[in-house]
Amino acid sequence: MTHLLIDDVGLLRPRVGELNPNVTDEEKANRRFYIRAVFALVEAFVEQHRRLLLELCEANKIELKEKTRKRLREIKEVFREDGTVEEQDQYLQIFDKIKEVYKAAGVGFGQPLKVTFGDRGWTTFKAAMEIRNRVTHPKNVSDCWIFEDALKTVNDANAWFKKLQNELGVAILERRSRERGIGAVAPD
Repeated sequence: MTHLLIDDVGLLRPRVGELNPNVTDEEKANRRFYIRAVFALVEAFVEQHRRLLLELCEANKIELKEKTRKRLREIKEVFREDGTVEEQDQYLQIFDKIKEVYKAAGVGFGQPLKVTFGDRGWTTFKAAMEIRNRVTHPKNVSDCWIFEDALKTVNDANAWFKKLQNELGVAILERRSRERGIGAVAPD
């Protein structure tokens, strides 16, 4: 799934008329497609990593607190009047899901990721997500206009998310190295 979505992003990026002062109608449409594709890819990776963490917990490869595992499983406990506990689905919104997945990954792999959810990158990511929401759920025609500044925000957010993914990759490699007794792996 992610390979297909990576291909979509790669196909669309050069077709958005970046830095073109006279954007064609096709480039305008491609900007909307591109933004949707970037965030479809982000959501696919987050979901893939959520499932990976749960599978690793089940296989006893990593340890996470029960509360964290339930949040990752997107389940909440509801206490009934008769004293029983019922589990219900509680799907995480994308911002909460990203925070939960990557904080849990840092804990599970024994190496906190070098990302904060409050820095400029996170703020940019949230702003880009608002652009995505505006384009995906337009309320008026101006919601469909993607100017150069919005395109830059989306590209910066995509770069921030790639950095987050790289941090996860480093944490996984470090964990493997420690388990094999190889020593630390230098990040790229």
